[in-house]
Amino acid sequence: MKKLLLLLATVAATTATSFAQAPTSPPTSASTPKSADQMAERRAQYLAKELGLSPDQQAKLQPILQAQRQEMQAMRDKVQTGGRQRGMGQDLKASMAKYDAQVKGILTPEQYTKFSQMKDEQRDKMRERRASGQGMTMPVAQ
Repeated sequence: MKKLLLLLATVAATTATSFAQAPTSPPTSASTPKSADQMAERRAQYLAKELGLSPDQQAKLQPILQAQRQEMQAMRDKVQTGGRQRGMGQDLKASMAKYDAQVKGILTPEQYTKFSQMKDEQRDKMRERRASGQGMTMPVAQ
């Protein structure tokens, strides 16, 4: 009986101290929200690597990506706060067309072709995620 009580006390003490310890790894960067400027900068770096952009092209692309991210965030915020949802698809398409035209003016024809292929692949991946129920969902304002 004493052995059983000693064993239970040891297990309880070990369990209690394990819960009291701080996490061993710092929070990942994925858990911290990024600003539109940070996301645009990251996207510009990715495109520079994938498309082989010159420093001049990258410098011209950065403000376009920042403006696009800010506009997208404003649209998301409007929907989340119960704002206008009707016509949102048209606004989104118009915004995408506007920024696409600006990007096309910066890239070479070869780079733009690859950029378009990358966008199409991303769109296909998003459709697959939505079809499988794993897509990003936004909370509905009530």
